[in-house]
Amino acid sequence: MFSFRLNNKYVILLTFGLLLILFVAGQNKIDSLKTLLSSNTDQKSKSQLLLELASEIKGQDLTSAMQYAFEAKDIATQNGYLREEGVARSVIGLLYSYTDLIDSAIYWNTSAITLLVSTNDSLEISRNFNRLGTNFLLKKEYPDASKYLLEALKWSSNPKVKAMAFNNLGMISKKTGDYADAVEYYLGALQQYDNLNEPRSKARTLGNLGSLYIQKKDYEKAKIMFDKELEICQTLTDKELSGQAISGLGIVENHLGSKSKAITYFAEAAAIFKDLNIKSDYAQQIVSIAGLQSESKLYKLAEKNYREAELVLLEINDKGNLGLLYNNLADCYLAQKKYKSAVAYLEKAYAYSKEFKDINYTRLIAKNLSDTYENLGEVKKALQYRKLYESLNDEMVNVAENVKYAELNHAFETNKKEEKIQEQDRQIVQIESSKNTFFILSGILAFIATITFVLLRKRVNKSRVLEENISSISKQISSLKDENSDLKNKLVQTEIELRNLEAKYSEAKETLPDNLIQLSKREYEVLLFIAEGLSDKEIAEKIFVSINTVRTHIRRIYDKLLVNNRMEAVGMLNKFQLLSAAS
Repeated sequence: MFSFRLNNKYVILLTFGLLLILFVAGQNKIDSLKTLLSSNTDQKSKSQLLLELASEIKGQDLTSAMQYAFEAKDIATQNGYLREEGVARSVIGLLYSYTDLIDSAIYWNTSAITLLVSTNDSLEISRNFNRLGTNFLLKKEYPDASKYLLEALKWSSNPKVKAMAFNNLGMISKKTGDYADAVEYYLGALQQYDNLNEPRSKARTLGNLGSLYIQKKDYEKAKIMFDKELEICQTLTDKELSGQAISGLGIVENHLGSKSKAITYFAEAAAIFKDLNIKSDYAQQIVSIAGLQSESKLYKLAEKNYREAELVLLEINDKGNLGLLYNNLADCYLAQKKYKSAVAYLEKAYAYSKEFKDINYTRLIAKNLSDTYENLGEVKKALQYRKLYESLNDEMVNVAENVKYAELNHAFETNKKEEKIQEQDRQIVQIESSKNTFFILSGILAFIATITFVLLRKRVNKSRVLEENISSISKQISSLKDENSDLKNKLVQTEIELRNLEAKYSEAKETLPDNLIQLSKREYEVLLFIAEGLSDKEIAEKIFVSINTVRTHIRRIYDKLLVNNRMEAVGMLNKFQLLSAAS
């Protein structure tokens, strides 16, 4: 068995070549589809080609993709093609999920299911239930997300799809604190992977279970899961997964109070990641070792390991983890009451926090700086950072209140709309009921039929008014789709900028671990702008949404990637493939 490493220059050239080939192939397919459309006279085939074209260009031109999908839907509706109309509505729902209009995505996917159920197309039905589950997951409405994912599970006949659904349900249950359900879902995923004979996926799921048991503070069971994961990985000779399992065992031993065993595991994992040249994970293990050594008052060893990790993080330019490392190193010096050394590294951590503009992280660093300068007797600087801390603290409170208000307001408005629709539905049902009653009684008594007819006409008029109102609302919605030319130019400019950023961050990366959730297209775009150092306001102006919407996207990014601040999120961007394949 042998191995080799490519020079970075050749890796870049190879990556660029592959991307160019994929782009040319994709463009050729788009051109072919347009040629087929121009010569096709069969309406059903035309509808299908329009949908295929919409799917192909959605990443390049979302507006045109939406137009193609709506045209496909209109053709299917006019010709009575139920399945094609259902699929078109499904694609429209998917396209809306790339925008902030998640409620619109939910509407179109729901209406798609209504049509597709009559065709018994289990694949498309399960696909729409899965999209509904994902949309409600983005809205953090976990009960609805679980409900639709369970429906997707019921309709799907594909074991791999079932395994993925079980894994997603496990993650939702874990987030909502339903640990018993989470365990059951992960076990369901394990059973599917056994049937599929996919030991690598099984190992990852065992790792998810191990992490879950750590969260439950059931460290003995967590140890069993990581041991089983490690056994499978060693059979597969998968060193990377083995390293992750060993790292998990280190975390377990630390919680069980055995720091020496934990350090041994972290050191073993570090050796594996160093051998595989996975520098970020290697540095993380070294930092974990240094932290435990610092807690054990082995300060010289801790400092040495922090320095080693620092060199690695500087080499890969991992600014997020560098800031955290400097903060931890400062804590090590503070424990020794070496305030001058501590303040030097706190200032470095503060410099990184300003670059990434993470309010919470900057606030904590400011407090530590204030306390440390006070211990050094530098009252002026202590007061300066104390004021900064208080200012950032107030800003955090205001941001939290604004987000909470926005969420409550959205919930209130949504509830009002739902109540109005329900009331209209009840009135229409009542009118239909009156019609049936009229037809039954009209054959019995002519006089009563005449009176009923007068009443019915009134109700019919009322129904017509309601239908006209609904039609008016539909026209208003349609008019909103007409684009302003200036806005379109801005959208094109933003799309170009995003493609450039995607190219910038598109180097080959690791696959995202199963215990994390991949980002939506919009969340990935927000994270790209964060990596460029844009503020919430600047990002909002770039993607034409409110600041609160940007902040909501950022909270979703943190939740999906299990990070606490922008630096950690950008670190994940530099390391993993974060964008969902479905996007």
